[in-house]
Amino acid sequence: MPARPLVDVNLFVCDGAATVGPVIESLLAQTWPNLSITLFDDGSKDGTATILADYATQFPAMQLRRTSCNGGAVAAFQRAFWSGEAEFVMPKSGDDVLAPDFIEKTMAVLLEYPECAMCHAGGLVFEGEGNVREVYPAAHRLLATAAGPFERALAVMRSYTSSPSFWGVYRRSAVDRLAPILYRAGWDHVLLAELALYGEIRHVPEVLYWRRDGGRPVHELARRATLAANRRLSLAGPLAEQRWRTPLITTAYAHLETFAVARIDEALRGCLMGVVPDVFRARWMPMLLGEARVLGGALPELFSAIGRIDAALVPWAAAQIADSLCQVQAIVPEVDFSAALCDLAMLTGKRLRSANVGAA
Repeated sequence: MPARPLVDVNLFVCDGAATVGPVIESLLAQTWPNLSITLFDDGSKDGTATILADYATQFPAMQLRRTSCNGGAVAAFQRAFWSGEAEFVMPKSGDDVLAPDFIEKTMAVLLEYPECAMCHAGGLVFEGEGNVREVYPAAHRLLATAAGPFERALAVMRSYTSSPSFWGVYRRSAVDRLAPILYRAGWDHVLLAELALYGEIRHVPEVLYWRRDGGRPVHELARRATLAANRRLSLAGPLAEQRWRTPLITTAYAHLETFAVARIDEALRGCLMGVVPDVFRARWMPMLLGEARVLGGALPELFSAIGRIDAALVPWAAAQIADSLCQVQAIVPEVDFSAALCDLAMLTGKRLRSANVGAA
């Protein structure tokens, strides 16, 4: 039998003492014989470090890496993606559990289809000690196997829904072509859409991925995805970014940001960026309009805050608001914020001119 390729399994966790043990046990129980397991402790303050150290002592081939300061989930996932040198890599959270044959069955697909960039499996949600709450429907599994990159990326944008189709085994040659992960709501959507430009996305239909407690509300995920939140900073002040207020609009716009720098030719780039608004408007239009109205309702207080902060900080604060408004204009032009953008520019100019006069 030919040697089975090595798979780098990079597990990252912060304050996961209550859950990480069963997750590691599920990795040790994998039937795929050639794994390199690395445990990343992302600045835990509970008993996680002790648990990981015990496993690393018990299994000397298991590597342990620690950071003294928590960097947040986005940075941790990026580190898990980039670590190791094996041909295949599987980032892993410290919450969800794998069936023993998860890696073996996903690897079988990757080896059968050399153009496949990632393979995942069906999933379920469990609670407590293993009580199954729900099984994800078949529509939550991704299948993007068209010959052309445009069609594959379009399939992902139209259908990606939930994370079991994100947590798979990835081919590193495709991963290495990806842009660094954006601190944006929906960064997983964006990553998979770009990945589809560089290869197929397939799945194993069996339910082999067991997700603990299910997903979080969209607005909570949007806040958690910001760079400020990943650095444990408040989003309440006037200097904070405002994109978290419109998570679905931000998700759609982040596709434009990523496709603008994707490793593709200019003709394909233009085609992809041209269809992004229509794709997400078709999926989420009522919710996009609702988010735009919520942002509009927040503008009076945001503008008022600009009038209260030090003039030297005004351009930065204004730019955060302008970024969020421009995103809305790009995705939902029916909500016209052109007057608000003009008012913001005039308010910023007035504050800066007043400060200059005072200094003179």
